[in-house]
Amino acid sequence: MRIISPDRPVIASDDKRQIWYKPFCRYIVSDYEAHYLLRHTAGTTRWTESSFNPYERRYGGQDLTGKKVCIYRHTAYGDQLMISAVPRYLKTLYPNSTVHLYCDPVILDMWSGNPFLDNSALPIPIPFDVATSYDYHIFYEGMLENNGEPDQNCCYDDFFGMVGLLDVPPSFKRPYLAVLPRDYEWVVKNKIDLSGKYMVYHTTPANKNRAYPPELGEYFIRMFLKEPKFIDWRVILVGKSEHGIEYGVEDPRVCNLVNKVSNFRDNIPIIERASLFVGPDSSFLHLAACFPDVVSVSLWGLFRPDDRAKYYPNHHPLFKPETCKFAPCHNHDFSLPLEKCVKASNWKDGQQYCAVLSNIRPQDIMQKLQEVL
Repeated sequence: MRIISPDRPVIASDDKRQIWYKPFCRYIVSDYEAHYLLRHTAGTTRWTESSFNPYERRYGGQDLTGKKVCIYRHTAYGDQLMISAVPRYLKTLYPNSTVHLYCDPVILDMWSGNPFLDNSALPIPIPFDVATSYDYHIFYEGMLENNGEPDQNCCYDDFFGMVGLLDVPPSFKRPYLAVLPRDYEWVVKNKIDLSGKYMVYHTTPANKNRAYPPELGEYFIRMFLKEPKFIDWRVILVGKSEHGIEYGVEDPRVCNLVNKVSNFRDNIPIIERASLFVGPDSSFLHLAACFPDVVSVSLWGLFRPDDRAKYYPNHHPLFKPETCKFAPCHNHDFSLPLEKCVKASNWKDGQQYCAVLSNIRPQDIMQKLQEVL
Protein backbone atom coordinates (compact mmCIF):
# COMPACT_ATOMS: atom_id res chain seq x y z
CA MET A 1 0.00 0.00 0.00
CA ARG A 2 1.21 3.53 -0.83
CA ILE A 3 0.81 6.99 0.70
CA ILE A 4 0.04 9.57 -1.98
CA SER A 5 -0.93 13.25 -1.97
CA PRO A 6 -1.75 15.50 -4.98
CA ASP A 7 -1.10 19.24 -5.30
CA ARG A 8 -4.47 19.83 -7.01
CA PRO A 9 -7.93 18.20 -7.01
CA VAL A 10 -8.00 14.88 -8.88
CA ILE A 11 -11.19 13.08 -9.82
CA ALA A 12 -10.86 9.48 -10.97
CA SER A 13 -14.15 8.74 -12.70
CA ASP A 14 -15.94 6.55 -15.20
CA ASP A 15 -19.58 5.79 -15.99
CA LYS A 16 -20.14 4.14 -12.60
CA ARG A 17 -18.23 6.14 -10.01
CA GLN A 18 -16.25 9.20 -8.99
CA ILE A 19 -13.33 9.00 -6.57
CA TRP A 20 -12.06 12.33 -5.25
CA TYR A 21 -8.51 13.05 -4.17
CA LYS A 22 -8.36 16.42 -2.42
CA PRO A 23 -5.23 18.56 -2.72
CA PHE A 24 -2.58 18.26 0.00
CA CYS A 25 -4.43 15.38 1.69
CA ARG A 26 -2.53 12.14 2.21
CA TYR A 27 -4.31 8.96 1.11
CA ILE A 28 -3.64 5.25 1.44
CA VAL A 29 -4.11 3.43 -1.88
CA SER A 30 -2.97 0.14 -3.39
CA ASP A 31 0.22 -0.05 -5.41
CA TYR A 32 -1.88 -0.47 -8.56
CA GLU A 33 -4.00 2.62 -7.81
CA ALA A 34 -0.91 4.71 -7.10
CA HIS A 35 0.71 3.62 -10.34
CA TYR A 36 -2.48 4.32 -12.30
CA LEU A 37 -3.01 7.78 -10.83
CA LEU A 38 0.58 8.91 -11.24
CA ARG A 39 0.71 7.66 -14.81
CA HIS A 40 -2.60 9.15 -15.95
CA THR A 41 -2.10 12.58 -14.38
CA ALA A 42 1.52 13.03 -15.38
CA GLY A 43 2.11 16.61 -16.52
CA THR A 44 -0.95 18.01 -14.73
CA THR A 45 -0.51 16.94 -11.11
CA ARG A 46 2.45 16.69 -8.78
CA TRP A 47 2.21 13.87 -6.26
CA THR A 48 4.15 13.00 -3.17
CA GLU A 49 4.46 9.25 -2.75
CA SER A 50 5.87 6.85 -0.16
CA SER A 51 5.20 3.45 1.38
CA PHE A 52 2.61 2.79 4.08
CA ASN A 53 4.63 -0.20 5.36
CA PRO A 54 6.13 1.61 8.38
CA TYR A 55 2.64 2.53 9.55
CA GLU A 56 0.84 -0.74 8.89
CA ARG A 57 -0.19 -2.61 12.02
CA ARG A 58 -1.23 -5.90 10.50
CA TYR A 59 -3.75 -7.85 12.51
CA GLY A 60 -2.40 -11.25 13.61
CA GLY A 61 -5.05 -12.86 15.77
CA GLN A 62 -4.84 -10.54 18.80
CA ASP A 63 -7.77 -9.97 21.14
CA LEU A 64 -9.90 -7.26 19.51
CA THR A 65 -12.04 -6.34 22.49
CA GLY A 66 -12.34 -2.56 22.39
CA LYS A 67 -10.04 -2.36 19.34
CA LYS A 68 -10.54 -0.88 15.86
CA VAL A 69 -9.78 -2.78 12.64
CA CYS A 70 -9.55 -1.44 9.08
CA ILE A 71 -10.10 -3.92 6.21
CA TYR A 72 -9.33 -3.04 2.59
CA ARG A 73 -10.52 -4.82 -0.53
CA HIS A 74 -10.85 -2.78 -3.69
CA THR A 75 -13.59 -4.03 -6.01
CA ALA A 76 -15.47 -6.93 -7.70
CA TYR A 77 -18.74 -8.25 -6.31
CA GLY A 78 -17.54 -11.84 -6.07
CA ASP A 79 -14.36 -10.85 -4.22
CA GLN A 80 -16.33 -8.64 -1.84
CA LEU A 81 -18.77 -11.45 -1.08
CA MET A 82 -15.91 -13.80 -0.25
CA ILE A 83 -14.16 -11.21 1.94
CA SER A 84 -17.44 -10.73 3.84
CA ALA A 85 -16.59 -13.86 5.81
CA VAL A 86 -13.81 -12.00 7.64
CA PRO A 87 -15.74 -9.16 9.37
CA ARG A 88 -18.50 -11.63 10.21
CA TYR A 89 -16.06 -13.93 12.02
CA LEU A 90 -14.16 -11.11 13.75
CA LYS A 91 -17.35 -9.55 15.12
CA THR A 92 -18.61 -12.96 16.22
CA LEU A 93 -15.41 -13.50 18.20
CA TYR A 94 -15.18 -9.91 19.47
CA PRO A 95 -18.61 -8.25 19.48
CA ASN A 96 -17.18 -5.19 21.26
CA SER A 97 -14.65 -4.48 18.53
CA THR A 98 -15.04 -1.91 15.73
CA VAL A 99 -14.58 -3.31 12.22
CA HIS A 100 -14.68 -1.12 9.11
CA LEU A 101 -14.17 -2.09 5.47
CA TYR A 102 -13.10 0.24 2.66
CA CYS A 103 -13.85 -0.52 -0.99
CA ASP A 104 -14.62 1.04 -4.36
CA PRO A 105 -17.71 3.30 -4.20
CA VAL A 106 -19.46 1.23 -6.87
CA ILE A 107 -19.49 -1.78 -4.50
CA LEU A 108 -20.74 0.04 -1.39
CA ASP A 109 -24.38 -0.90 -1.86
CA MET A 110 -23.54 -4.59 -1.54
CA TRP A 111 -22.59 -3.98 2.11
CA SER A 112 -25.80 -2.14 3.02
CA GLY A 113 -27.33 -3.39 6.26
CA ASN A 114 -24.34 -5.56 7.15
CA PRO A 115 -24.46 -5.73 10.97
CA PHE A 116 -20.79 -6.66 11.24
CA LEU A 117 -19.69 -3.36 9.62
CA ASP A 118 -21.99 -0.82 11.27
CA ASN A 119 -24.46 -1.44 8.41
CA SER A 120 -22.21 -0.12 5.65
CA ALA A 121 -18.76 -0.21 4.13
CA LEU A 122 -16.81 2.99 3.46
CA PRO A 123 -15.53 4.38 0.14
CA ILE A 124 -11.89 4.56 -0.85
CA PRO A 125 -9.51 6.36 -0.76
CA ILE A 126 -8.58 6.04 2.92
CA PRO A 127 -7.17 9.27 4.38
CA PHE A 128 -3.78 8.72 6.03
CA ASP A 129 -4.90 10.12 9.39
CA VAL A 130 -7.90 7.81 9.35
CA ALA A 131 -5.81 4.74 8.53
CA THR A 132 -3.37 5.42 11.35
CA SER A 133 -6.24 5.82 13.82
CA TYR A 134 -7.04 2.09 13.65
CA ASP A 135 -5.36 -0.36 15.98
CA TYR A 136 -4.96 -2.96 13.24
CA HIS A 137 -5.06 -3.21 9.45
CA ILE A 138 -6.09 -6.06 7.15
CA PHE A 139 -5.20 -5.05 3.61
CA TYR A 140 -6.24 -7.65 1.03
CA GLU A 141 -4.32 -5.98 -1.79
CA GLY A 142 -3.84 -8.41 -4.68
CA MET A 143 -4.97 -11.27 -2.45
CA LEU A 144 -6.90 -13.11 -5.16
CA GLU A 145 -5.95 -11.71 -8.54
CA ASN A 146 -2.19 -12.18 -8.07
CA ASN A 147 -2.23 -15.80 -6.88
CA GLY A 148 -1.51 -18.05 -9.84
CA GLU A 149 0.29 -20.83 -7.98
CA PRO A 150 -0.76 -24.40 -8.86
CA ASP A 151 -0.78 -25.49 -5.21
CA GLN A 152 -2.81 -22.58 -3.85
CA ASN A 153 -5.13 -23.04 -0.89
CA CYS A 154 -8.82 -22.30 -0.75
CA CYS A 155 -9.09 -18.50 -0.70
CA TYR A 156 -10.96 -18.58 2.62
CA ASP A 157 -8.08 -20.40 4.29
CA ASP A 158 -5.79 -17.71 2.88
CA PHE A 159 -8.01 -14.84 4.04
CA PHE A 160 -7.98 -16.11 7.60
CA GLY A 161 -4.46 -17.55 7.56
CA MET A 162 -2.98 -14.21 6.52
CA VAL A 163 -4.17 -12.72 9.82
CA GLY A 164 -3.24 -15.65 12.04
CA LEU A 165 -6.67 -17.28 12.30
CA LEU A 166 -5.94 -20.93 11.56
CA ASP A 167 -8.80 -22.78 13.25
CA VAL A 168 -11.84 -21.02 11.79
CA PRO A 169 -14.89 -23.34 11.63
CA PRO A 170 -15.94 -24.21 8.05
CA SER A 171 -19.39 -22.68 8.68
CA PHE A 172 -17.72 -19.24 8.66
CA LYS A 173 -15.91 -19.85 5.37
CA ARG A 174 -18.67 -18.62 3.11
CA PRO A 175 -20.15 -15.24 2.15
CA TYR A 176 -22.54 -13.25 4.26
CA LEU A 177 -25.01 -10.68 2.96
CA ALA A 178 -27.85 -8.87 4.74
CA VAL A 179 -31.16 -9.11 2.87
CA LEU A 180 -33.14 -5.85 3.08
CA PRO A 181 -36.83 -5.17 2.37
CA ARG A 182 -35.89 -2.75 -0.44
CA ASP A 183 -34.12 -5.60 -2.26
CA TYR A 184 -37.58 -6.85 -3.29
CA GLU A 185 -38.75 -3.57 -4.83
CA TRP A 186 -37.41 -4.28 -8.33
CA VAL A 187 -38.88 -7.77 -8.66
CA VAL A 188 -42.24 -6.53 -7.36
CA LYS A 189 -42.26 -3.51 -9.68
CA ASN A 190 -41.38 -5.67 -12.68
CA LYS A 191 -43.72 -8.51 -11.66
CA ILE A 192 -41.00 -11.16 -11.63
CA ASP A 193 -42.58 -14.43 -10.52
CA LEU A 194 -40.48 -15.98 -7.74
CA SER A 195 -43.08 -18.53 -6.68
CA GLY A 196 -42.78 -22.28 -7.11
CA LYS A 197 -39.64 -24.07 -8.25
CA TYR A 198 -37.22 -22.46 -10.64
CA MET A 199 -33.61 -22.66 -11.73
CA VAL A 200 -31.40 -19.58 -11.96
CA TYR A 201 -28.83 -19.93 -14.75
CA HIS A 202 -25.94 -17.44 -14.91
CA THR A 203 -24.99 -16.86 -18.53
CA THR A 204 -22.27 -14.23 -18.40
CA PRO A 205 -19.55 -13.83 -15.73
CA ALA A 206 -17.50 -10.64 -15.86
CA ASN A 207 -14.50 -12.59 -17.18
CA LYS A 208 -15.40 -14.33 -20.43
CA ASN A 209 -12.68 -16.92 -19.76
CA ARG A 210 -14.85 -18.33 -16.97
CA ALA A 211 -18.02 -18.48 -19.08
CA TYR A 212 -19.62 -21.75 -20.08
CA PRO A 213 -19.86 -21.75 -23.92
CA PRO A 214 -23.26 -20.24 -24.78
CA GLU A 215 -24.16 -22.86 -27.37
CA LEU A 216 -23.68 -25.56 -24.72
CA GLY A 217 -25.59 -23.47 -22.19
CA GLU A 218 -28.55 -23.13 -24.56
CA TYR A 219 -28.50 -26.86 -25.24
CA PHE A 220 -28.56 -27.58 -21.51
CA ILE A 221 -31.49 -25.21 -20.89
CA ARG A 222 -33.49 -26.88 -23.67
CA MET A 223 -32.73 -30.27 -22.13
CA PHE A 224 -33.82 -29.00 -18.73
CA LEU A 225 -37.14 -27.70 -20.08
CA LYS A 226 -37.90 -31.07 -21.72
CA GLU A 227 -36.88 -33.23 -18.77
CA PRO A 228 -40.05 -34.75 -17.19
CA LYS A 229 -38.61 -34.35 -13.70
CA PHE A 230 -38.47 -30.57 -14.19
CA ILE A 231 -41.64 -30.10 -16.24
CA ASP A 232 -43.13 -27.85 -13.56
CA TRP A 233 -39.96 -25.79 -13.10
CA ARG A 234 -39.18 -22.42 -14.63
CA VAL A 235 -35.81 -20.92 -15.68
CA ILE A 236 -34.54 -17.43 -14.91
CA LEU A 237 -31.49 -16.26 -16.86
CA VAL A 238 -29.30 -13.69 -15.08
CA GLY A 239 -26.13 -11.74 -15.76
CA LYS A 240 -24.72 -8.80 -17.66
CA SER A 241 -23.44 -9.58 -21.10
CA GLU A 242 -20.38 -7.52 -21.93
CA HIS A 243 -19.15 -10.07 -24.46
CA GLY A 244 -21.96 -10.20 -27.00
CA ILE A 245 -23.29 -13.44 -25.51
CA GLU A 246 -26.99 -13.92 -26.14
CA TYR A 247 -29.35 -16.76 -25.30
CA GLY A 248 -32.12 -17.37 -27.81
CA VAL A 249 -34.25 -19.81 -25.82
CA GLU A 250 -37.86 -18.76 -26.41
CA ASP A 251 -40.18 -20.54 -24.01
CA PRO A 252 -42.97 -19.31 -21.72
CA ARG A 253 -41.18 -20.99 -18.81
CA VAL A 254 -38.02 -18.93 -19.39
CA CYS A 255 -37.58 -15.44 -17.93
CA ASN A 256 -34.56 -13.74 -19.52
CA LEU A 257 -33.21 -11.01 -17.22
CA VAL A 258 -29.76 -10.72 -18.82
CA ASN A 259 -28.82 -7.03 -19.02
CA LYS A 260 -32.16 -6.06 -17.44
CA VAL A 261 -31.12 -5.86 -13.78
CA SER A 262 -28.98 -2.77 -13.28
CA ASN A 263 -28.45 -2.98 -9.50
CA PHE A 264 -26.64 -5.99 -8.06
CA ARG A 265 -28.88 -6.06 -5.00
CA ASP A 266 -31.96 -6.50 -7.20
CA ASN A 267 -30.65 -10.00 -7.94
CA ILE A 268 -30.69 -10.99 -4.26
CA PRO A 269 -34.33 -12.16 -4.00
CA ILE A 270 -34.04 -13.95 -7.35
CA ILE A 271 -31.20 -16.07 -5.98
CA GLU A 272 -32.58 -16.33 -2.44
CA ARG A 273 -35.90 -17.83 -3.59
CA ALA A 274 -34.38 -20.18 -6.20
CA SER A 275 -34.53 -23.95 -5.82
CA LEU A 276 -31.42 -24.36 -7.97
CA PHE A 277 -28.53 -22.26 -9.23
CA VAL A 278 -26.36 -23.32 -12.18
CA GLY A 279 -23.42 -21.26 -13.35
CA PRO A 280 -19.67 -20.71 -13.53
CA ASP A 281 -17.19 -19.32 -11.02
CA SER A 282 -18.83 -15.92 -10.59
CA SER A 283 -20.34 -13.41 -8.20
CA PHE A 284 -23.71 -15.15 -8.52
CA LEU A 285 -22.24 -18.44 -7.31
CA HIS A 286 -20.94 -16.65 -4.21
CA LEU A 287 -24.29 -14.91 -3.78
CA ALA A 288 -26.04 -18.29 -3.89
CA ALA A 289 -23.68 -19.51 -1.15
CA CYS A 290 -25.22 -16.90 1.18
CA PHE A 291 -28.37 -19.04 1.19
CA PRO A 292 -27.74 -22.65 2.31
CA ASP A 293 -31.12 -23.85 1.02
CA VAL A 294 -30.21 -23.01 -2.58
CA VAL A 295 -28.70 -26.01 -4.37
CA SER A 296 -25.76 -24.92 -6.56
CA VAL A 297 -24.22 -26.77 -9.47
CA SER A 298 -21.10 -24.91 -10.59
CA LEU A 299 -18.96 -25.16 -13.74
CA TRP A 300 -15.17 -24.82 -13.51
CA GLY A 301 -12.26 -24.50 -15.90
CA LEU A 302 -9.38 -22.14 -15.06
CA PHE A 303 -9.64 -22.82 -11.32
CA ARG A 304 -10.45 -25.79 -9.11
CA PRO A 305 -13.72 -25.73 -7.19
CA ASP A 306 -11.76 -25.95 -3.93
CA ASP A 307 -9.87 -22.78 -4.82
CA ARG A 308 -13.01 -20.74 -4.22
CA ALA A 309 -15.95 -22.80 -3.00
CA LYS A 310 -14.54 -25.61 -0.87
CA TYR A 311 -16.73 -24.88 2.15
CA TYR A 312 -19.97 -23.85 0.44
CA PRO A 313 -23.08 -25.69 1.67
CA ASN A 314 -25.29 -27.41 -0.89
CA HIS A 315 -22.60 -26.93 -3.54
CA HIS A 316 -21.97 -29.53 -6.27
CA PRO A 317 -19.16 -28.67 -8.72
CA LEU A 318 -18.41 -30.01 -12.19
CA PHE A 319 -14.73 -29.97 -13.18
CA LYS A 320 -13.25 -32.09 -15.99
CA PRO A 321 -9.61 -31.05 -16.38
CA GLU A 322 -8.44 -34.10 -18.31
CA THR A 323 -8.74 -32.35 -21.68
CA CYS A 324 -5.94 -29.88 -20.85
CA LYS A 325 -2.63 -30.78 -19.21
CA PHE A 326 -2.34 -27.23 -17.83
CA ALA A 327 -5.67 -27.32 -16.01
CA PRO A 328 -6.29 -25.61 -13.75
CA CYS A 329 -4.07 -22.84 -15.14
CA HIS A 330 -5.13 -20.26 -12.50
CA ASN A 331 -5.13 -17.53 -15.13
CA HIS A 332 -6.62 -14.21 -13.99
CA ASP A 333 -6.34 -12.36 -17.30
CA PHE A 334 -9.30 -11.40 -19.46
CA SER A 335 -7.88 -13.15 -22.51
CA LEU A 336 -7.20 -16.87 -22.75
CA PRO A 337 -3.58 -18.08 -22.36
CA LEU A 338 -3.62 -19.39 -25.93
CA GLU A 339 -0.07 -20.72 -25.78
CA LYS A 340 -1.49 -23.31 -23.37
CA CYS A 341 -5.06 -23.58 -24.64
CA VAL A 342 -4.08 -24.71 -28.15
CA LYS A 343 -2.52 -27.86 -26.63
CA ALA A 344 -5.84 -29.03 -25.17
CA SER A 345 -7.15 -32.18 -26.84
CA ASN A 346 -10.51 -30.59 -27.72
CA TRP A 347 -9.16 -27.24 -28.92
CA LYS A 348 -10.45 -25.91 -32.25
CA ASP A 349 -9.03 -22.96 -34.17
CA GLY A 350 -10.99 -19.82 -33.42
CA GLN A 351 -12.38 -21.18 -30.17
CA GLN A 352 -13.30 -18.43 -27.70
CA TYR A 353 -13.91 -20.39 -24.50
CA CYS A 354 -11.84 -22.37 -22.03
CA ALA A 355 -11.24 -25.93 -23.28
CA VAL A 356 -11.89 -27.38 -19.83
CA LEU A 357 -15.26 -25.64 -19.51
CA SER A 358 -16.05 -26.79 -23.05
CA ASN A 359 -15.35 -30.35 -21.90
CA ILE A 360 -18.39 -30.25 -19.59
CA ARG A 361 -21.31 -31.60 -21.63
CA PRO A 362 -24.89 -30.45 -21.09
CA GLN A 363 -25.60 -34.11 -20.33
CA ASP A 364 -23.05 -33.94 -17.48
CA ILE A 365 -24.95 -31.04 -15.92
CA MET A 366 -28.27 -32.89 -16.26
CA GLN A 367 -26.78 -35.99 -14.66
CA LYS A 368 -25.49 -33.91 -11.76
CA LEU A 369 -28.95 -32.40 -11.28
CA GLN A 370 -30.50 -35.85 -11.20
CA GLU A 371 -28.02 -36.84 -8.50
CA VAL A 372 -28.44 -33.86 -6.19
CA LEU A 373 -32.13 -32.95 -6.54
